[in-house]
Amino acid sequence: MRQSLALLILMLMIVGNITKKAITSIQTSQVSEETTQISPEVIEVSQEAASLCRLVNNKQGLTVQKRPTPNSPKVGSLNPNQQVKLIPGYLNIRGPAGRTWVEINFPIAGFVSIGFPGNEINLIECSEVAENHSGETSIQEENTEKYSGQNPPINNVPTQTSPTSDYTLKTDESLCREIDSKKAPRGLAVREDATRLSKYKGKVPVNSQLTLVENYQLIPDQNGERRKWVKISYPLQGFVSAGNLVECD
Repeated sequence: MRQSLALLILMLMIVGNITKKAITSIQTSQVSEETTQISPEVIEVSQEAASLCRLVNNKQGLTVQKRPTPNSPKVGSLNPNQQVKLIPGYLNIRGPAGRTWVEINFPIAGFVSIGFPGNEINLIECSEVAENHSGETSIQEENTEKYSGQNPPINNVPTQTSPTSDYTLKTDESLCREIDSKKAPRGLAVREDATRLSKYKGKVPVNSQLTLVENYQLIPDQNGERRKWVKISYPLQGFVSAGNLVECD
């Protein structure tokens, strides 16, 4: 009788332990599933916030307009490499002359032009700079803060001219140029070298601006044609016919 009672107690203890382990396993599984469901939401929000960060990728900076058109009132300006934030759910807006605009809400609320279709490079993603220039972003941000509201200092390079040089060295303070719509109504081709026979690198649409390289030179055509060329750094690097350019207003 005592042996039967002891055996019964032992069986009850074994069944109790098995039940306890099963309940614990179910609870652990539920917690794991709930945690898995929460994590992707947090990551998604983080990525969405990061995707709204942009850096000004224009050496002249950008003008912030009240509306997506260059004729609307100016509400402020942005320095090169300055960080901005796009509005949530932003859209690319096609404005006058085919220019593309986006709306920002930091550091100023308004609209900025990001360029023309196929060449919308006035703003670049912050993450792109962080990946390609590790360590440089923080330096750029420091400079932007330090010189906020004013142009960063430019080192003056002495100009030297050689009497035997084939080129005419220019030291104009303003490197901004516009395409003469009368001479080049369809825009301007950018070449790899100072000749129309060199590799075609792209096209700059009419009514858009270009930036000459510092200490630019007017270069004679390499094939003896009656034209001068000049090297540009924006919106892409290469050579354009200098006779089709006028100074920016």
